[in-house]
Amino acid sequence: MRFIPTSKLKFQYKRPVGVLFLFVFCSRAIKTNQDLLPETPWTHIFYNDFWGTLLTHSGSHKSYRPLCTLSFRINHAVGGMDPWGYHLVNVLLHAAVTGLFTNFSRILFGDGYWTLIAGLLFASHPIHTEAVAGIVGRADIGACLFFLLSLMCYVKHCSTRGSSPSTWGWILGAGLCAGCSMLWKEQGVTVLAISAVYDIFITVRAFKSVEGNWLRGFSIPLTRKNLSLFFSIGLLTSWGTALLGVRLYWMGNKPPSFSNSDNPAADSDSFLTRTLTFLYLPTKNLWLLLCPDTLSFDWSMDAVPLLKAVSDWRNLHTVAFYAGLLLLAYFSLKGSSNERECNGKTNIVILSLSLLIVPFVPATNLFFYVGFVIAERVLYVPSMGFCLCWGFLLHLMQITSILHNKNEEMRSYYSA
Repeated sequence: MRFIPTSKLKFQYKRPVGVLFLFVFCSRAIKTNQDLLPETPWTHIFYNDFWGTLLTHSGSHKSYRPLCTLSFRINHAVGGMDPWGYHLVNVLLHAAVTGLFTNFSRILFGDGYWTLIAGLLFASHPIHTEAVAGIVGRADIGACLFFLLSLMCYVKHCSTRGSSPSTWGWILGAGLCAGCSMLWKEQGVTVLAISAVYDIFITVRAFKSVEGNWLRGFSIPLTRKNLSLFFSIGLLTSWGTALLGVRLYWMGNKPPSFSNSDNPAADSDSFLTRTLTFLYLPTKNLWLLLCPDTLSFDWSMDAVPLLKAVSDWRNLHTVAFYAGLLLLAYFSLKGSSNERECNGKTNIVILSLSLLIVPFVPATNLFFYVGFVIAERVLYVPSMGFCLCWGFLLHLMQITSILHNKNEEMRSYYSA
């Protein structure tokens, strides 16, 4: 595995107990952030961005992550600038996230090897290096922690809906955890969309195969039982809209502005260049998940050259990526009910793809420009969908093998 260093972050090397450690500190978030100092009122973290700049300031990056900054402040109060405490918290948070993700995988796959494989893949995936080893990556880990807590609360709500009054307490917990996830990092709010997908495709199993026209298979009958489903989805939508509205208001109703070196494509005057480059970047991110042979904590400037013409050979990667994604979604929906069954659960592929794609959408430059070309830490949450896809694929291969062996036994029995 190859790491590309950069001059943007300051490195500090130490060798405790004979092991070489690389401590990555971003001077703006830790060393020069006044919000970490005890003489600064702690309430300032709710008015400043991640770097300690007032949100309404013209130079603010609008990265509103007060809970992450609060965790840095607690670290500073306990151990000052000693990096051990900061890294220890990151590792402990990653361990907690891994445990929650494995538990969520168990809900989908049941007890077995595939749950363990999905958990181990998430725990050890190299793409998490920046988020776990880099101090500022704590924002992604903390957001993922509350992301999973919110999702688990909503799963509990789905399982008790209609049978216990406590079900609405669980959806309240899901909403509060979603808000906390967004206060760790902006993409945390996407858990509300994932919860809706889980409810529709896993709990209700709204998709049924219909011969001749698979699009007709999606249906949710308007029955008394499903009224609570619509009410739950309505609550998720309303809460998500409220969170985004407050977030936009708190940042001064203005999008952030970045320098040309942060996101060169966004600064390009050519619409074709912007379009081709922004369409290609998700392909590059997926490749980092599939083959993380080259990792970097700073993909800005010319780390990924702009795509300026249709003749650029990288456009073939873009076409293959989106075609493969559409085909995967199509066959996931088109397949028969039995083909999508996995331990009594259906549509796991759809949920996995949603978990892979939806949390990544804020980083695609689709709704607003972001301050990076590629950021591996942003893949921390979407990698859960990637790990679930692999877990489901392996599980499906096992089921296919078992069915094949049974068919062979039946043929041998009748032929005899």
